[in-house]
Amino acid sequence: MASINRVELTTTSIYVFISDGSFWPCLLTAQPAVFLYHATPAQRANWQLAERDTAVEY
Repeated sequence: MASINRVELTTTSIYVFISDGSFWPCLLTAQPAVFLYHATPAQRANWQLAERDTAVEY
């Protein structure tokens, strides 16, 4: 099973990079990341990997 290598956030998007070389981009105005749209930079930086590095929690 592939795991998450890193997560990057910009002012408009979140990018989740997977160990198999793929990545998942998502606009902060789209589901499931819409809750991050109004978050402060400090809140956006407060993430951790969960479920054996297969999920991101904020």
